[in-house]
Amino acid sequence: MKLKGKVALITGSAANIGKAIALKFAAEGAKIIINTKNNVAGGEQVKEEIIASGGEAIFIQADVSDPTQVNNLFAKAVEKFGTIDILINNAGSAIRVPFLESTKEHWSNIFDNNLFSTVLCSIEAVKIMKQNESGQILNMASIRGIEHSGSTTSMAYSAAKAAIINFTKTLAKELAPHILVNAVAPGFTKSTAFDNLPEAKINAFIDGSLLKKWITPDEIADAFLYLAGSQSITGEVLVVDAGWTLNY
Repeated sequence: MKLKGKVALITGSAANIGKAIALKFAAEGAKIIINTKNNVAGGEQVKEEIIASGGEAIFIQADVSDPTQVNNLFAKAVEKFGTIDILINNAGSAIRVPFLESTKEHWSNIFDNNLFSTVLCSIEAVKIMKQNESGQILNMASIRGIEHSGSTTSMAYSAAKAAIINFTKTLAKELAPHILVNAVAPGFTKSTAFDNLPEAKINAFIDGSLLKKWITPDEIADAFLYLAGSQSITGEVLVVDAGWTLNY
């Protein structure tokens, strides 16, 4: 088992990619803290799946854009498992709004849910990891945050993910040599986020990739697992997009 004895906190892990990461890390021996803002039933289900498979997991509901709730999340996690070895900042959201219809409230909400949640959780994790002189922070970026790949109808989300990429690289400088910081930038991944999109739009996403396929949540989880298992990678963004960005 690659992560036997490690403690991993995964935000936004009640469904989709976050759930896949939680299950994969648990299968590799990690003790898992599952977190979600609203999907309590999903969070409890993921916890039970891990326990039923012989793993260790707890579920803690918290809005990770709220500093008070973040502090409480980490306090409860440490109370249960004693430490945090791996933080995966997966929580986030994307809302499509045309630029001229967007407002400061919209931009603030997107940055809260994506960038500031990542920053707040990282601050609390670093306090613990510095004491241990070890640890890994893995952030959820996106192809939309990569230069020239932003979406005009999801401009706030694209900007927030670009900020996460810069934050990842800069934090890696700050925390070396003992704490590693990396990110994964998924392309179009099969999840509930695409459930209500027209079929023509979905087909356009797939056709825009070189490999002409959906990416699965398990494939994104594999990328996170690869980074978590490395002691020689920091400040990097691993793009998993079926070749989509090569076309743009």
